[in-house]
Amino acid sequence: EESLMTELGITQEYLLLAVNDRGRFSPLNPQQPICFVAAALGELTEAGCIAFTGEKVGLAGPLPEGLRCLKPLYDFIDRPRPVPLSMVLRDFAPDGPKLAELAEAVGESLEALRLAAPQRALAGRVFYLPAAGEAARRLERLLFRLCGEAGPAPREAALAVLLCQSGVMAQKLSGAAAAKAESALAALLPTGSEAARAAHAAQDMTDRVNSVLCAGR
Repeated sequence: EESLMTELGITQEYLLLAVNDRGRFSPLNPQQPICFVAAALGELTEAGCIAFTGEKVGLAGPLPEGLRCLKPLYDFIDRPRPVPLSMVLRDFAPDGPKLAELAEAVGESLEALRLAAPQRALAGRVFYLPAAGEAARRLERLLFRLCGEAGPAPREAALAVLLCQSGVMAQKLSGAAAAKAESALAALLPTGSEAARAAHAAQDMTDRVNSVLCAGR
């Protein structure tokens, strides 16, 4: 079964694991969509598509085929000069007009892989419902990798940070399993491995997004 599981990008897998059975982020937990945007910013940064200079972000390279689902965010940053992250987050905040567009683009990419099905809602919105059992299987695999001998791959470490930070782990796993995941992450962070570096980068991006959103309140 391991080999049959389609490898996804961090933002794709985050969306698949974070949404509820109606394909939505919890309206009571703004950290869920915030971590989704942090995942997308992190993936674009890691791939050399965008780069930060202080509080601003600008394009640094072309968008690779594998990250086409992040095009709404990439296109928004595609301007003659870098823009303040606060301007990006105004539109990609939990209630921002562009967040839905990004979530739909990522959802569509999951539909193309037959991992989610679209459901139309009011005002032309489309939500993507994860295929039956898909999220549970992937979460179980992530937990297994996090706690296993070999440790997680960098992508899995970054994903685990985002899922812990957004409360998805605590919401979707039993208390004991969630605690196990958090302690495995805590043990990983000081190791200096590639996975630890990826975990720190995900945490830094989430902190950066949160600090800009808090300053704007």
